[in-house]
Amino acid sequence: MGYKHCFKVLLLLQIGLGLCNSNTAQPSPNRVIVLGTKHNGNKLVNTKAMLAIIKTINPDIILLEYDSTVVNNCSIKRVWGAKTAEFLGIWKNPLEYKVARKYKELKDSVCLAPFDVYIPNRRQYISYQTNMEYSHLQAMKQLHAEGLLSNEDKKDFTTYDALNDAFLNLLDSSLLTMNRPSITDTIEAIIYQEKHFIRRMTMNYPSLQPYSNWFTGQVDYWEERSKGINTNILRALNANSNKTILIITGLMHKSDIENFLQKKELASLCRLIQLNDALANPPVPDF
Repeated sequence: MGYKHCFKVLLLLQIGLGLCNSNTAQPSPNRVIVLGTKHNGNKLVNTKAMLAIIKTINPDIILLEYDSTVVNNCSIKRVWGAKTAEFLGIWKNPLEYKVARKYKELKDSVCLAPFDVYIPNRRQYISYQTNMEYSHLQAMKQLHAEGLLSNEDKKDFTTYDALNDAFLNLLDSSLLTMNRPSITDTIEAIIYQEKHFIRRMTMNYPSLQPYSNWFTGQVDYWEERSKGINTNILRALNANSNKTILIITGLMHKSDIENFLQKKELASLCRLIQLNDALANPPVPDF
């Protein structure tokens, strides 16, 4: 009886230790890939090209540059007649919107989730920003062409203009090209120039002052939006463990997101994988 009693106690102790270890075990980091894109695509960046990449990565979760009014409950909200309207060109949705919806049809278990902050009248906001950015850049180019910039500003603007042209040319390339790790440096340099030199230049020249309030507000909002984006991504990381998470974002946001993901305090939550590495070592498809 004594032997059996001791064996029971030992067995219960082992089970108890197992439960304790299970409860205190650290979660496995999520595998995270950031796919930068051009929202309206180009000749090389199209539905077929993006879908092929997503199918190879085979993500468990896709985070999209939307808020919860568009994406929730792991799906894009259904809009009656959306596909017909897209086909007829009446409703122009971003490329990743259409591709994620298509991938969801192929792999129903994938969870589509938003990571962006709420932007009222998002379509109007994007259209307004695009028009202002173009007009502002042309006004700066005109100042430069007319020789009205100081020598220092001329040098800085030449650097910025070359970086911006390189970035715009990049948007006409393939997804693999625009997601090379080296591109991060170009994006960071543009953001730094806009935050410091372009902001100052816009305030100092009379012909640019009509853009001053808009540009200052846009630079400040970019930082505020980036913080909100990172907060939402962190929430997704905390809610998951050992998942493959694909973040699809406009290319200009990519460096901010990747820098955030590589913070030391996030090491237990995620492991950032470059796109080329993810494609070279894909998981086994489960659909």
